Amino acid sequence: MIRYETTSSVARITLDTPETGNRFTYQLMLDFIAALTSAANSGAAVLLLDATGSDFTLGRDQSEKLENVSRKDSLKLILQANSRLKAFPGVSVALIQGRAMGFGSGLALHADISVGSYDAVLGFNEIKHGLAPLVVLTYLSDYVGPKVAKELIYTGRDVPADEAVRLGLLNTAVPAGELKAEGERLVGELGQFHAGAIRLIHEFTEDLPNITTEDPAVVGIDRLVAWIEAGKP
Repeated sequence: MIRYETTSSVARITLDTPETGNRFTYQLMLDFIAALTSAANSGAAVLLLDATGSDFTLGRDQSEKLENVSRKDSLKLILQANSRLKAFPGVSVALIQGRAMGFGSGLALHADISVGSYDAVLGFNEIKHGLAPLVVLTYLSDYVGPKVAKELIYTGRDVPADEAVRLGLLNTAVPAGELKAEGERLVGELGQFHAGAIRLIHEFTEDLPNITTEDPAVVGIDRLVAWIEAGKP
């Protein structure tokens, strides 16, 4: 259900159940978290996340019934996956084709750089399944502002690629036939940069919200100097 490989400084995770729209079952979520963990431990500076088939993912499988797993434990896997993706110690790139619904839109947001095809459609459509996307409420306004976030969550409407770029759900969009090539171009470009510098950017970005007693820019200078004097590890 997941294809994972590491080549050179790039880790690649591919969702590979196109016959189900790459919907996330409980097992697929576990496999995805395991792949993200392996990517983080691989030493790769770049993570590429993509999918086979016409859709990136239709989100979580809302029809799945689990006998030995509580609803709470199942839902908490969302938090683990989001956290592992955000914590990847480098730069993450997501390629979004077709529909990326619910959890799929969340993945597009949590990746550092997200490129969509012109036919990409995002949306937090949980309300259409009779659910309240409370987890999404905790982060969506950071990307699109509280007014837009509430509108997207309350309506669950589809967001086409051009609007997704304007709102900040995607970084850019390209023709569908060029998505894979654009991903490889971007990964190749990022792979040429100093891996330690990429990791330092990620680390400082993650720490910024917690730097409250000092000037963050001064802390940044101190860390940059320390990193350079340590030989740019």
